[in-house]
Amino acid sequence: MYDFSRVERYLDDFVNYEVLPGFGFVTAGYTLDHVEAVLYDLGDPHKGPLTVHVAGSKGKGSVSAMVASALCACGYRTGLYTSPHLLHLGERVVVDGEPATPEELESALEAVRSHLEASLSRDGHRRLTYFEILTILAFLHFRARRVDAQVVEVGLGGRLDATNVVKPDVCVITPLSLEHTAVLGDTVEKIAFEKAGIIKHGATVVCAPQPAGAMTVIEGVCKERHVSLVRVGRDVGWQVENSDPAGQSVRVAGVSGDRVVQVPLLGSFQAENAATAVAAVEALGTRGVVLSESCVAAGFSRVRWPGRFQVVAEQPLLILDGAHNPASMRRLVESLRMVGARRPLAFVLGFSSDKDIRGAVAELGQLAPRLVLTQSSQPRAATPADIAERISGLGLHAVCEETPLRAVEMARSMVGGEGMVCVAGSLYMVGDVLRSWDRDDRVQTHRVGGR
Repeated sequence: MYDFSRVERYLDDFVNYEVLPGFGFVTAGYTLDHVEAVLYDLGDPHKGPLTVHVAGSKGKGSVSAMVASALCACGYRTGLYTSPHLLHLGERVVVDGEPATPEELESALEAVRSHLEASLSRDGHRRLTYFEILTILAFLHFRARRVDAQVVEVGLGGRLDATNVVKPDVCVITPLSLEHTAVLGDTVEKIAFEKAGIIKHGATVVCAPQPAGAMTVIEGVCKERHVSLVRVGRDVGWQVENSDPAGQSVRVAGVSGDRVVQVPLLGSFQAENAATAVAAVEALGTRGVVLSESCVAAGFSRVRWPGRFQVVAEQPLLILDGAHNPASMRRLVESLRMVGARRPLAFVLGFSSDKDIRGAVAELGQLAPRLVLTQSSQPRAATPADIAERISGLGLHAVCEETPLRAVEMARSMVGGEGMVCVAGSLYMVGDVLRSWDRDDRVQTHRVGGR
C-alpha cells in the first residue's frame, strides 16, 4: 500500500470540509481568486490540456472515469481528478489509469509550498483549504506528466468549487438531487444554479436527465452564456441490450449515430451514465478531437470505478455501493432487484451525520431487508445509535455493531450462503470495508461497478 503520510500531514494543517460535521463555506465574498493567484504563480498548470469538467449529485465519478478511459484508449495521455478516495490519496490523481505515487505528490507539494506561504502575505488573502491545495497538486502532477487531456470531477457544488478554475471544452452535469442543502440550497433549482456554475462561454454542455426545475435552470444558464446544450434522454437515447455478471451492453443513440458500448459496471443507473459519457465523447468529437468509435468502445470496456455496486464476494453475494441519499438509494434498490430479487437481503449501513439518513433508509423499505447499523472512521460519521434513532418508526428491523467489518460478518450470517449483503451509506464506509477486507485477505475483488 502506498504511504502518503508526508503529504497528508501537510494537508491536515488546512481546513478540510470533507471531515467537518455541519460544514459550510459558501459565505458572502467567497471567491476562487486565491486559488487562481497561486496557480498563476505556478504558471497556470490547469490551462492547456483538453478539459472535461463534470459536476452533479449522482454519477459524476462514473461518467468521469468512462470519459477518461475512452480518451486514454484513443491515445491521449489523460489525467483524471476525482474525490474522495477509497484506500489512498493517490486514487484521486490518476494519469492513464495509474494513481499518483507518494513521491509524485510530494514533488508537487514541494513546488507549491513556498507559493502557498507567499500568498498569505498578500493583503486580504485567506488560507486555502485541504481540497483547494490538493486540486493544485493534481494540476501540477498532470503538467509534470504532460497530459494531453484532463477529466476533472467537481468536489462540491460547482460555482465555488476549487476545480472551477478550469476553462472546459466540455461541461457535463449528471443527475441532480437534494444534497449538501446547508451549503448548496434547499431546492433542486438552487442546487442546479450552483452546479451550472461550471458552464463557461465556448464550452459544449452535456446534461443528463434532470428534474424539471433543475433542467429549466441549466437551460437558462446555457442560453445566457451562449453555449450548445446536449440533453441526454432527449437528444441522446439509450437502451440496455444485455446484462450479465461481467457488465452490460448499452446501445446509445447519440447525436452522431448509434453505437454499442460494453461497460464492466453493474447497476441500471450505469446505462444512463454510459449514455452521458458517450454524449461527452461525441461533444469532444465536434470540437475536432479525433476519437475513433473502436477506441472509444475499447475505453468503455476497460473502465474501472471501485466501490460503486462492486461485488467482492459470493455465497453470500457481497456488494459495496456508495449510495448515500434518497435518490441514489432508489437507484441502488433497482439494481439489487436485477441481480438478486429472490435472495434474502441484509444491508450494512453507515452514514455521514449531515445526510438525509431517514429519507435514504426509507427507500429500502420495499425490499424488507434486515439492517446492521455501523460507523465509518470518517469524523463526520453518524453513530449507529444516532442512525437507529433517525430511522425509528420505518418498520425495519435493525441491529447495531461498532465496526464495519464486524457488521459485515453479522449481516452475512443473517442471510446465509444463498443471500445477499449490501454495504452502503457513504464512500467512506465502503472504503473502510474494502480496507479491512483486503487486510483480512478474505477474498479477491473480481468485479467492479460504479455510480
